[in-house]
Amino acid sequence: MRIAICLLCLSLFPLSAFSQTTTARLPHIRVVLVGTFHFGNTPDKGKINFNDLFSVKRQQELQEFTTQLARLKPDKVFVENEPDQQMHWDSLFSRYQTATLDTTSLSNEIFQVGMRTAKKAGLNQVICVDHQQELPYDQLQAFNQRLDKDSAAQKEIATYELLSLPYPYPKKTKKLASSSLIDYYLYVNSAADLAADQADYFVYAPAYGYGKDYTGVGMLSGWYERNAKIFTNILRKANPRDKLYIILFGSSHMLPLRHYFQNHPYFEVVELSSVLKSN
Repeated sequence: MRIAICLLCLSLFPLSAFSQTTTARLPHIRVVLVGTFHFGNTPDKGKINFNDLFSVKRQQELQEFTTQLARLKPDKVFVENEPDQQMHWDSLFSRYQTATLDTTSLSNEIFQVGMRTAKKAGLNQVICVDHQQELPYDQLQAFNQRLDKDSAAQKEIATYELLSLPYPYPKKTKKLASSSLIDYYLYVNSAADLAADQADYFVYAPAYGYGKDYTGVGMLSGWYERNAKIFTNILRKANPRDKLYIILFGSSHMLPLRHYFQNHPYFEVVELSSVLKSN
């Protein structure tokens, strides 16, 4: 009976996924995860004031940054926008290639980093693979409102000693205003700063709930689910013959995306610090 069940499970997967591995080279695609801040023209909480984006100094820094990324010869550059916006970005890219695009009208990282890198690398598009998904912040707020009126719940939560510990991460020690762009990107992609970016999900979310109430888990699982869908969108655009991808997403996406790529047999995560040289 157990053997029959196993055979049934195997039959659910496309046969082509197995047959190709016996006749072709297994893919080995290097992935450079570029965690970014948003350049200020977004409601995303990860935005940072970048008032001098179009200054001579910052534009020179962007040229150097994107030149270094382009030297990696990426086969594809993936960016944080939904697939249904692909035609819009393809149109912008076409105008960018023919110098008919007002580049000062695009003050976001998809153009300033993604499209510049793609053009320098000889590509003709950036690929949109985001998946928008509302996280249950309203449920966290509702939980707090219930908790205010439930003294028994407050007493139980007070016994969760570890969940009551203070915030473990310091404020950012490096500021964009006083850093070169490359140095700031290296900082944003450092292990210490990426850990702080995950605090909302790993430190705060589990604190919402008590007993059999796991309200905060919805936040944590929703975050992983959104990034699993982004990962799947990337897989749908992957070509087994490709050698290297650049994935430009907000830095809060880096931990789950890294987890997915590191555990997929066809990918190798390349640290940004190993391919990017500071000025």
